[in-house]
Amino acid sequence: MRKRIIAALCVMVLLVGAIIVFDYVNANSETLPQGNQEKEIATIPKKTAKAAEKSIAPVQIIFRQGTKTQIENPVRPVGTDKEGRMEVPDGIDAVYWYKYGPSPGDKGNAIIAGHRDWGGELGLFKYLEDISVGEKVSIVYADNEKKTFEVKSKKSYAFKDFPQELMDTTKGNKVTLISCTGSFDRSQDGYQNREVVILQPVKK
Repeated sequence: MRKRIIAALCVMVLLVGAIIVFDYVNANSETLPQGNQEKEIATIPKKTAKAAEKSIAPVQIIFRQGTKTQIENPVRPVGTDKEGRMEVPDGIDAVYWYKYGPSPGDKGNAIIAGHRDWGGELGLFKYLEDISVGEKVSIVYADNEKKTFEVKSKKSYAFKDFPQELMDTTKGNKVTLISCTGSFDRSQDGYQNREVVILQPVKK
């Protein structure tokens, strides 16, 4: 009888401990939307939606390089959909470079976009919410060359007020990183803001 009482007490202690841990994890975890959000980032201006001069494609973008929290993002090329919007495929296994614009570091505005999260999991470009002005970012190319860029600006825009000039690939010498941010509105199929980070090449 005594052994049964002790065993029952042990089970109760384990159950209480499991409940405490479960509540703690839930309290300290970000609740992410489970549904699929709208894939649209923004529309590419028609006058710039044409093939750029042949250049070496980016294949990886790296944040916090050389630290224990280094973030490596595979980069894949995309075009536009039938409505002229930059394609950003479902999922969080990569971020996407607009292949008809310049490659990062070339003359013009290279655009790389990715999801903040998808299907309840944080995506690679969630980090754009935490990145700092002045921070260094590395981009690796298909020929294994690596270039360094610096964060020059960071700003969040309401999707309905997103400046279309940010999608103009012909101006400047910069890289525009874009991801969703802000509140998730299921009735509108996605986040209502866009996080925009501008990089410029670091001169050697």
